[in-house]
Amino acid sequence: MTSTRSDSTSQSSPPSAPTPLSGGPGAGDGRAVDAGAGGLSPDERAAPLQPGQTRLRGVVSGRAHRRGLGRLTLRQRLVAVGGAGIILTLVVMQSALSGLGAVNHDHRTVDRIRQAQRLHQDADMQHDALRADVYNTLLANAGLSADSSAKAFGEFSVHADQFEQDLAGIQALRLSGPVGQELARIRPAEENYIATGRHVAQLALTDRAAAEAAIAPFERLFDQVVGVLATATARVAREAHTAEADATSEVGRQQQRILLASGLALAGLLAMAAMLNRVGKRLAESLTEVEDHIETVVRSERRSREFLSYAAHQLRTPITSTRATAEALLLQGASHEQEDLLSALVQETGRAGRLVTALLRMARLDQGEIPLREASDVRQLCRREVERMEARAPQLRWVLDVDASVPDRVALSPDATKEALANLLDNARRHAQAAVRVRVTLASSGLHITVDDDGGGLPEAARLAAFDRFVSLDGHGGSGLGLPIARALAESQGGKLDYEHDGFVMTLPAAPSRPTRPS
Repeated sequence: MTSTRSDSTSQSSPPSAPTPLSGGPGAGDGRAVDAGAGGLSPDERAAPLQPGQTRLRGVVSGRAHRRGLGRLTLRQRLVAVGGAGIILTLVVMQSALSGLGAVNHDHRTVDRIRQAQRLHQDADMQHDALRADVYNTLLANAGLSADSSAKAFGEFSVHADQFEQDLAGIQALRLSGPVGQELARIRPAEENYIATGRHVAQLALTDRAAAEAAIAPFERLFDQVVGVLATATARVAREAHTAEADATSEVGRQQQRILLASGLALAGLLAMAAMLNRVGKRLAESLTEVEDHIETVVRSERRSREFLSYAAHQLRTPITSTRATAEALLLQGASHEQEDLLSALVQETGRAGRLVTALLRMARLDQGEIPLREASDVRQLCRREVERMEARAPQLRWVLDVDASVPDRVALSPDATKEALANLLDNARRHAQAAVRVRVTLASSGLHITVDDDGGGLPEAARLAAFDRFVSLDGHGGSGLGLPIARALAESQGGKLDYEHDGFVMTLPAAPSRPTRPS
């Protein structure tokens, strides 16, 4: 586990005397620079907003103008426009789908009526053929036909079966309305006609006299079915024509409906385009104001950093002199109370000196200092830092684990890497309970140096703030600059420093200077 982090600067070695920052405050002639508003150029001074200008809070909230849509935030306006567009799209789609559904239903109805009409016409033809087949069977049995009795009866059976299939097909269509009712009305008469025809044909094969006697009732039934079929045929044709005309009319109505919905949608889209244009202009104005405020904040932060750099540079000498004077007085001897006061003075000036050194280091990194890279023994570098920290905290168990895949020498900046590692180790020392572990591994992303301990761990909410300047997350005495400096040192080498898996992981781009050591 890794302790709760509060970063501080490392005390690995006394820093060298700072050199004046080029171009910064106090450089060269050491003249002081006013850190207040007087040090700004007229262009850099933030001009006060006029009464008609929109302030940033109004820009963000969207209520800078309280007329019409100005009462809505930009997000609410965009959501409203998007919602309106979705509703219009759904309306057009619903209208189109409804129209297509109605048209398809009408076309299916017309197709079914036309199919029933064709089956009915075929059944009408089979009705005539069936009468001829009955007479042919009777003549064949009497030897008066060119066909044999079996062949004549076979032709009769084929036509009778086709007649029945036509009636079954009509019934399978399940037509409703006048056409379905008319075809259902004549169906019993047609079925009776088929059954009577089968009976007469069978009698023609077995009992010629009975067949001849049944011819007269069969003829009366034939005449009756002829009248029924003629009436049904005329009505089915009329209804088919009416259904087709209705379908054509419905297609026209649905087309007009779709065109109307499309026109309304187009008008709505044009209105939304105008609204989006207004929102876009307002957003552009808001972004311009936000950029102006950001630029003001950046200028303010730059001035603050320049002032801190200047102050640190100017305070370095008096703090060092004060500490040296206090130490000299202690060596000369003093009373018990004076020794306590001088010891406290030495301790506080030492702390102030470390803070000044950290500020100067941060200032150099802000100026883009690039450390020199050279072939370095990363094993020895890490071992020396761990041993140095172990001498400061012998009560903790210090573990160094270097993977066998790590090369003997790696191209990196030894000074920057050592300083960053020292800050991480000092941070771990102040939070560890019993042990601190350092692991060095090599991966495709680069050289990984991981520092973790068995402390309380870094809270999830504080993992980003831990790398901010002057942020101390607990009361362990950190200055709030150790982790920012360590990250800046890693980034100055093209690497990075993050908190991952309960430990700080420093990743550096590394290429071996010679073949790796075998496992």
